[in-house]
Amino acid sequence: MAQEKSGVPLTAALVMGALIGLGAATGGYFISNGFYRARSERYVTVKGLVERDVRADLALWTISYSAVGPDLATASRELAQETRIAADFARAHGFSAGEIEMLPTTVNDTWAIQYPTAHPAADQRFIVKGGVRIRTTKVDALRTASEDSSALVNAGVALVDNYPQAPQYFFTHLNDIRPTMLAQATLSARRVAEQFAGDSHSRLGPIRRANQGVFQITGRDSSGEGDGGAADQGSIEKKVRLVTTVEYYLID
Repeated sequence: MAQEKSGVPLTAALVMGALIGLGAATGGYFISNGFYRARSERYVTVKGLVERDVRADLALWTISYSAVGPDLATASRELAQETRIAADFARAHGFSAGEIEMLPTTVNDTWAIQYPTAHPAADQRFIVKGGVRIRTTKVDALRTASEDSSALVNAGVALVDNYPQAPQYFFTHLNDIRPTMLAQATLSARRVAEQFAGDSHSRLGPIRRANQGVFQITGRDSSGEGDGGAADQGSIEKKVRLVTTVEYYLID
């Protein structure tokens, strides 16, 4: 009577229950076995370091200056004269027209500013600023020119510091050395891992995971913590540094 009320024969119900139980037991076995394998997995994480000395191949130098006058026309004429001197200075040091860029002119009317006391003197009302930027691959010539910057002052150019006055040097051929350095860093990591495996009486297995790391370009004498700032950009001699992180399996 119970079989007829439920609509499921007793024998079929018993078979279904047995299959469900068997499936749960089998699934439990594979799950637990998977956890066991994960727990037994052994690997080592190592770092590979490689450094290379390189030389900057691009140089930038911004020469900025200003002029003052009682009116805009006077200040502008003075600035134009300083621009001619700066451009002649750059050409005299061997830079072509394509390597010399004139920067935009800015004007400041000091009388338009509300001072707490009196305005500046009438002959200094307008301050006009401009500049010349040299962009070149002739890094040694640019360094020589920058060391002669006092000649600009002696010629009447009023240098200002609203732009970086020191030359900036850059290494732009990283892609040329990237593959070789990456291979060297990986080899360095493997040697460390092999030493670790030997010390732990294991054999080194394949790579489990790898992180290339970041290429860092610093000044030659940098501590390695440079961020590409003024100290690193001011050096012609550079150091390219790469630290990779690699995980290797260990085999008993």
